[in-house]
Amino acid sequence: MKHLHMLMAVLVIVLFLYQSYLVLSANRRAPKMVKIANHIVYALVILSGALMLMQLMSANAPIQWVFAKIILLVAAISASIKAFHNHATPIQRKTGILISAIAYIGIVILAFTKPANLF
Repeated sequence: MKHLHMLMAVLVIVLFLYQSYLVLSANRRAPKMVKIANHIVYALVILSGALMLMQLMSANAPIQWVFAKIILLVAAISASIKAFHNHATPIQRKTGILISAIAYIGIVILAFTKPANLF
């Protein structure tokens, strides 16, 4: 399950970078297949993460960092929605992409460090 989750996380970041490139460089929208793939990959990341969270909880492992990752994922998704919306202004697009990028960087840092006592 860990490998599936990591693969989907990498795909989320790759799709985000591709959509950001399209919006910032050519002011174009992503093709419909990219948007569909994005939804599928997000669903798989959330499902695989939930299954791994249940395993961590049954082993009584410290899971505070997981909640921080969930909050950052919600922030990244909501900022991405605003950034890639059809009627967003250029400033809203740039700000949404920046917020999403910072959130994804935070998620990756938390995934690698797994701090035991975050809160």
